[in-house]
Amino acid sequence: MIPSVYSLFVVGAILTCILTPVIRYIALQKGFVDCPQRARKVHQHATPRLGGAAVLLAFLAVVAVAVITVPQLNVMLWGDNPIIGSIMLGSIGIFVIGFFDDLARLSPKTKLIGEFLIAGLVVWGANLSFISIQFLGLGTLTFPDWFGFVLSCLWIVGMANAINLIDGLDGLASGITLFGLLAVSVVGYLGEISSVIWMSTLLIGCLLGFLVFNSRPASIFLGDCGSLTLGYLAGCLTLLASFREGGVLDGIFPVLAFAVPITDCVFAIFRRMMRGRSPFSPDMEHFHHRLMAKGLSHGKAVLAMWLMAFSCSIVAIASAFGKGDQLFAIFVFFGLGGFILLRYLGYFRFEFFGQGLTTLIKDRKSTQSVEQSMKEAEQIVANGSEIHVLKSCLEKAAEGMQFQQAKINLYHSNGRLGVALDENITPTGKIIAWNDPAQVGYFSREKEFVVEFSLAGRNFAYGKIEYRFMNGRSSLSVQDEVLLERIHDSISDFADKLRKENFSIL
Repeated sequence: MIPSVYSLFVVGAILTCILTPVIRYIALQKGFVDCPQRARKVHQHATPRLGGAAVLLAFLAVVAVAVITVPQLNVMLWGDNPIIGSIMLGSIGIFVIGFFDDLARLSPKTKLIGEFLIAGLVVWGANLSFISIQFLGLGTLTFPDWFGFVLSCLWIVGMANAINLIDGLDGLASGITLFGLLAVSVVGYLGEISSVIWMSTLLIGCLLGFLVFNSRPASIFLGDCGSLTLGYLAGCLTLLASFREGGVLDGIFPVLAFAVPITDCVFAIFRRMMRGRSPFSPDMEHFHHRLMAKGLSHGKAVLAMWLMAFSCSIVAIASAFGKGDQLFAIFVFFGLGGFILLRYLGYFRFEFFGQGLTTLIKDRKSTQSVEQSMKEAEQIVANGSEIHVLKSCLEKAAEGMQFQQAKINLYHSNGRLGVALDENITPTGKIIAWNDPAQVGYFSREKEFVVEFSLAGRNFAYGKIEYRFMNGRSSLSVQDEVLLERIHDSISDFADKLRKENFSIL
């Protein structure tokens, strides 16, 4: 008996509902949790972050049943054109990259190299490259084979990171991906593209099962392993659904289907680069952050984003089958609506535009100087092998952050660095302090500002770090906290390494 796509859709949803609590339990036991004390977090409790494992395992299982039992899909596994086989193998590779990022915070460069390598192999194996693109039915643009190959890889990697970037609230990334896949599934059905119909529909079922646990209040998050994998799969499936007669690619449909994460990603990169920061440097100015700044609650911001994604999905379906002036009218309507929404959220009003070019250049140089100091501080710790390097790290970080004193209290038990998170003992400490040599004599306590952060790995608490500012500031901006967290993460990784080497802190 050959199962229908609808029966496997239900199986996928149920299987995800079964697997998610299991993955959640494992993540809690192994310490794979998202810490609520970090700068950009909006949740209140430590939450497991390996939800992507449940979605991918369920998806692989139902797709495996489909390709084994459905003859027309079986040939797409390892036949002459192994579309499904290539995409599924690639999803495992992307998941592994995301898993290691969740585990050990991979550098952006390392992640991108891995993502492009996997995307290139998938585009080659599944034959997802193209040489012609049509826009709004108005004309076709043709280019060399190699350029089409590069564009396909860029699209897949871009989609993976766009979904990863927008994963900031409960159920946001999974819900937005689901609505985009609805458009892909409908276009696949109307265009009779069997691989798209099966894979997108089954993935939607798995996402519905996951949203039972991921919607607010979420008891588990996708994690980078999940958001990168969903974005990768969305990128591959939108490419498959966008091919038209003669191998021409519809250049509008995939962009409209996932317009929300794509636009958010483009604005994030542009915003950060204009301010002299790395495009990979996090901030709190994504769409969902701005909606919450406008007064929407966490849940209402997610619902608003879902509604935006659903609207884009409807427009994308219309664009895929519209013709001539219909397409142009759809594009104008969508463009004007999007502009009004973006203006409401405060985009196109970048504050530095009103400050003049000289101020903008000055701010960029200042930001780049701070970023460089923090990068050098991270490198000092990464290349160190003894505790004393932490003092040099604090000295370098002070050049960027302008604090006047810093003190690290390192916990140890029986002479070994770190205390297990579940141990009910009073940790003893070793103090490593740094003082600005230029800060001598009396200073006004009214100008003093002290902030403290904890240092911890997945399983061990390593201590706490205290910064003392004497320059009159009264708070830390989100970006300041993000910069300091980079140092804290480096120190925690350093402590992890010393603990594994049985380093004695006495």
